[in-house]
Amino acid sequence: MIQTEPEMRDLMTRANKAPRVALDTEFIWERTFYPRLGVVQLGFSEREGYLIDAVALPSLPGMDELLSNPKTEKLLHDAQQDLSILARTTGAQPCAIFDTRRAAGFAGMPSTSSLRGLLRDVLNVEIPKTETRSNWLRRPLSKKQIAYALNDVRFLPELREALLAKARELGNDAYLHEEMRLLDTPDFYAETTAIQVFQRMKTGRLRKPGRDVLLELVRWRETVARTRDLPRAHVLRDADLFALARHAPTHPQDISRIDGLPRAAATRYCRGILEAVATGLEASENAPPPPAPIRGRASQIMKEKTARRVQVMRDAATEAGIDPALVASKASIIDLLVAEDAGTAEHHPLMNGWRRRFAAPGSST
Repeated sequence: MIQTEPEMRDLMTRANKAPRVALDTEFIWERTFYPRLGVVQLGFSEREGYLIDAVALPSLPGMDELLSNPKTEKLLHDAQQDLSILARTTGAQPCAIFDTRRAAGFAGMPSTSSLRGLLRDVLNVEIPKTETRSNWLRRPLSKKQIAYALNDVRFLPELREALLAKARELGNDAYLHEEMRLLDTPDFYAETTAIQVFQRMKTGRLRKPGRDVLLELVRWRETVARTRDLPRAHVLRDADLFALARHAPTHPQDISRIDGLPRAAATRYCRGILEAVATGLEASENAPPPPAPIRGRASQIMKEKTARRVQVMRDAATEAGIDPALVASKASIIDLLVAEDAGTAEHHPLMNGWRRRFAAPGSST
């Protein structure tokens, strides 16, 4: 257990000289906007692992150098969330990443496999998952917590070798390494934006100006939640934002008439809500009308083209031993088809790199 800065510096010196190290994190994420980091696990092999006490060492001294070190490969399972937390904590830009979850997608297995499932299926190793709801901020850690945390990094070096060997047998190792280089991209670890939160919402039933008002309410809530370090739902739930967007209140009494809106929150945030609504209404009034939707025969043709392309992509990926879900989603295939019709497909993400062979059959790679 690493609990002092000199111990941490010594460990980081060793890690930066190693060809690869395994990493994982344990955190609590219940009543705050940002996760509260409790433990960082670092492993060199099945027999040598360390727990870094992030409560005693909240800035993780020296971890920034390791994360940004291109000569030491960092092994993680489902890397994005862990590395996003570590990047925010240290200010570092991670690089040289090997994600065993993604790697499985090139080795004839699902790219959504759990670590427990992969260890069982690939290495015949069974690890218990008894501490998933554990309090990682409380000290001292129990023996079960320590064993659980170390198991998440102990076997990653061996798992990496096994997945690489399987991908190599299938002829997918070059694709795998190309995919891992994409994890060096800064945007991969960027914080979720208000626009991204808005885009995940089902806004089909909202008409103008409701959608514009909802976008401004999402932006407002994002600012409040980040500033006060509160979960978004502790400010206002998505359902509350939809109710506000539909009614578009312009006075405090309008807010009080909306059924189901939490009164305390409505009172506390009244001014911010009204300002967001006003901004959304103004944006809607000044915005150009949306393009007419594709209907009838044109829509049916697009559906048929999408179904054919998705099937061709899935067949080609499956034959190559690659998880089709790793290649492209149905939505991204539709985007590609629209770009092809517009003559702009060459700039589409699916037309660059290894995905081109599967998403656009017949194109040169």
